Amino acid sequence: MKKNILIGKRIASSGLMIVVIFLIASCGNKKVTPKVTELKTNTDALIIGLQSFNDSIVWASGTYSTLLKSTNAGEDWKVFTYPEIDSLQFRDVHPISDKEAIVLSAGEGELSQIFYFHEESGWRKVFQMENEKGFIDAVQFWENGQGLVYGDAIDSLAYILKTADFGRSWTRIPTAPKANEGEGGFASSGSNILTDADGKAWIATGANGSARVFYTSDYGRSWEVKSTPMMTGEFAGLTAIKKSNDKLWITGGDLAITDQQLENVYYSEDNGRSWKTLPSHQTQGSFYGLAVTNYLENEFVLVCEPKGAEIWLGDQEKWQILSEEDIWTATFIDSRTALMAGRNGKMFKVELE
Repeated sequence: MKKNILIGKRIASSGLMIVVIFLIASCGNKKVTPKVTELKTNTDALIIGLQSFNDSIVWASGTYSTLLKSTNAGEDWKVFTYPEIDSLQFRDVHPISDKEAIVLSAGEGELSQIFYFHEESGWRKVFQMENEKGFIDAVQFWENGQGLVYGDAIDSLAYILKTADFGRSWTRIPTAPKANEGEGGFASSGSNILTDADGKAWIATGANGSARVFYTSDYGRSWEVKSTPMMTGEFAGLTAIKKSNDKLWITGGDLAITDQQLENVYYSEDNGRSWKTLPSHQTQGSFYGLAVTNYLENEFVLVCEPKGAEIWLGDQEKWQILSEEDIWTATFIDSRTALMAGRNGKMFKVELE
């Protein structure tokens, strides 16, 4: 299935310094408040993929063969559609430049495809699944043009594709870790691959009793497998993995459970050797998407799913509900601004103030 002023006489200076110190202390005690604003996307597609190229240019993707691009941090969107078929599910997108993106279509067998899109020259299909049991879930890149695609296992090895030319061509890597039977991922937010500097990458797995993390430090030439405390089951496991400073964050749950509060937001401070959990949130069911940021020396963790979205306010150590809309995916485009999106083309900007 990711901010000595010395004036006048000594006595006046002392008074001024007291006022300045008081103001600094007052500002330091100010609590961060999330401001949520709805944006217009000009589509009614379910938006599943969402990633920024910089703090202004953002790409998104979804059902009905839909691709979107904003050049002003989500305020306005240009909509593109794949001309040959209008029913593909574009469940992930990765920007290559301000005009180029790699678009991933998820689905069984031949519906799993990868496209290179250029805003001026259009679409080029660069991969199509040949195995009828295949299903790809997410795509992610390093800055040097190498990238990974992860999909559901079709044999004894984890299904991982790699590119070295910014997504123009893809080959399956033979060095992938051994897969559990039925192990794969969830194409729910395009968030189950994480890349970092110097060839590091993490892949979050799920389904059929698996909830593991595959880790590489050499662009996929070798892998370590790390266990997690996430619940397991046929439709359970990890849906997303992110990093903030030196902490790894994971979320997920059991997609078959929609009416219970689940313990499903964890973090690791030692690269997955051990895990801790955040206090209970309010939203029931499994989270599909995850976005994290470090703002004013505190961590803020945004999670979302069909029943809504919440954010962990690190400065106050508590959860706050952001929305009760059907939201699948989220990303921070700068340290204090996130976008989140989901069904019927709904998209929201979240600003930490």
